[in-house]
Amino acid sequence: MMAMRFRRLTAAFGTLSLVVLLAVNGTFYYTRMQNDTHNSRQPLRLPAFRENELQENEPMEEETSPLEAEAIYPDIPAHEKQSPTEQDTREQVTHPHFTKFAVLNTQRGYRQGDVLTAVIQARDASGRPKTYGGDFFRAKLVSVRPREASSAGHVTDHGNGTYTVQFPLYWTGEARVSVQLVHPSEAVKVLRRVRDVPAKRSFTCMFIDAKSGDREKRPCFTAQPPELPPERLCDFSRHEANGTWFCEKPESLPCDAIVACRREVSLKTDQPTILVSEDEWKLFLSPYVDTELEQDDPVVINVKESEQPLTDRLPECSGQAPDAMTNGYWSGNGWNSTVCNVRQFTRTDMRRCVANKTLYLQGDSTIRKWFQWFAGKEQSRHKGSLKGGPAILSDKDSNSVVTYRAHGLPVLGSEWMNISKIRYIADELDSIKGGPDTLIVLGLGAQFTTEPIEMFRARLYAIQNAIRRLLQRSPGTRVFVRTGTTRDHKSQRLYLRGSDWLAYQIVQEIRQIFGPDRNAVVLDTWDMSVCQWEVENLHNGTAMMDAQMNMFLSHICPKA
Repeated sequence: MMAMRFRRLTAAFGTLSLVVLLAVNGTFYYTRMQNDTHNSRQPLRLPAFRENELQENEPMEEETSPLEAEAIYPDIPAHEKQSPTEQDTREQVTHPHFTKFAVLNTQRGYRQGDVLTAVIQARDASGRPKTYGGDFFRAKLVSVRPREASSAGHVTDHGNGTYTVQFPLYWTGEARVSVQLVHPSEAVKVLRRVRDVPAKRSFTCMFIDAKSGDREKRPCFTAQPPELPPERLCDFSRHEANGTWFCEKPESLPCDAIVACRREVSLKTDQPTILVSEDEWKLFLSPYVDTELEQDDPVVINVKESEQPLTDRLPECSGQAPDAMTNGYWSGNGWNSTVCNVRQFTRTDMRRCVANKTLYLQGDSTIRKWFQWFAGKEQSRHKGSLKGGPAILSDKDSNSVVTYRAHGLPVLGSEWMNISKIRYIADELDSIKGGPDTLIVLGLGAQFTTEPIEMFRARLYAIQNAIRRLLQRSPGTRVFVRTGTTRDHKSQRLYLRGSDWLAYQIVQEIRQIFGPDRNAVVLDTWDMSVCQWEVENLHNGTAMMDAQMNMFLSHICPKA
């Protein structure tokens, strides 16, 4: 498969089409001003942006796309501009039936290695253009022939109701653009507000007296509840791990009588839903969630082979991936990385790659899926518990050991989990001997989407410090941090607890903290989930799992 590398976008383009796009009555009209230097195609250097990347109160980058947003959409008079309010009316909400996108330069002949650009104009239920950003979109380019090829698009929020979507063209053939409104900005505002409320989820811990057998259940929290004074709380926080955990004191038992904890799933105690008004609830119903946008003047893009060779060899997967607009594309059920040379591993290749090594998998249930992948058809071979760990899988033939352990509190399971088995990742890292034959993969985030982002950020900083200590005492230890993926939402409540917008904020934190860190490698799996063919699921399907394992193993064994 042809390997292509896409880097930062320079100011010079071989062919530059400036498109002025006017929106009248919901229809896009074009005025094209060509500055055509035909047959002078230059290699494109693309910006290292991530989708929906505009941060709150952060100025927009000068060069966010080949086309200036203000040239695409004319200024709206100041007296007509809207602004988000605390109580958005239904008419102000971004509406997917009126919000459309357009592919630019559809008459141009596109070639492999070019960048396809689309623009989105958000509109409300009255068809009026939105003048502020914050909508959360997902975009992908898919082959016309089903399941042949697909790639994620990079969405840039210009903060004025317009968005640019860019697609590096990785393959040849007919393709079409798909854009989905995941959440309008008004729903994102609700998600952010609810997420930032501390101590809102309900947990219960059991306290048992070892001698008398007396037991008490007490509500517990991921942060100190403001309504309870410190003298009424048991503080089980681990400051070294930046882990916070508080429980109401038992009436007759000491705090150290705690033995087990679990997540309460009663509707009466489901704080994320209690914090949302009746009108706000409607933002998480059709048509405001996960709705495909209509394309103005739908066209099929025919991508031809490049006139210039695009066969420069990808580097080995030996460290952090270089900045890229997107990380790769699907070809059938296989993921093709565009940042490093990812090999395809058979079971035999895998055993050979991890021979004489110890692999620690630590995190949530999504990283437990990795443990089960290594076990393959012999799921009963492991020792220990898969509920929270530790679970150990030994292979005498390859002299390898794979260990899984859940991360520290909070836990989402409704079953009781032995408190003595729950250990924070930072503490676990401090207990590992390490060395050149030690591999560590961390996968966390799925259980933190409902928590304030500062809590997750603090946990990552503690882990980062623990990794630094580990490498100081055990040089050569290989540490990887895997990002999350898109997920399924089988009920309305799941959007409030784990929507893709919430999950993407977790991904961004991992990228920002560990991306520049030379002590760990980020295994970025977000793009492959955005454009996957499989049904979205928090616990990924076979193709997604194989793609993740190929990515990881290619870092360990870059050569066949």
